[in-house]
Amino acid sequence: MTTKPWTLGAIRDMNLQLEAACAEPGCGWFTTYDIDKMVSEFGADCELPTDAGGLTCGQCGAPVDFGLAAKAKRAAAG
Repeated sequence: MTTKPWTLGAIRDMNLQLEAACAEPGCGWFTTYDIDKMVSEFGADCELPTDAGGLTCGQCGAPVDFGLAAKAKRAAAG
């Protein structure tokens, strides 16, 4: 069974955040991406790679792991 890749628009619409962290124990590098900025730059239909695409940590050179996390619900406008 194949799964459909996540798109930036789907991540935004589901109020999720995209995070990346160094896979090397003890390194501690971590970042949260600005999805709205990424949608503006790459488009809502831009698909995330199914792996880190060979990206490495800028601090230690180890592979980088990506993940999605739930964000706090936005307050209703009004």
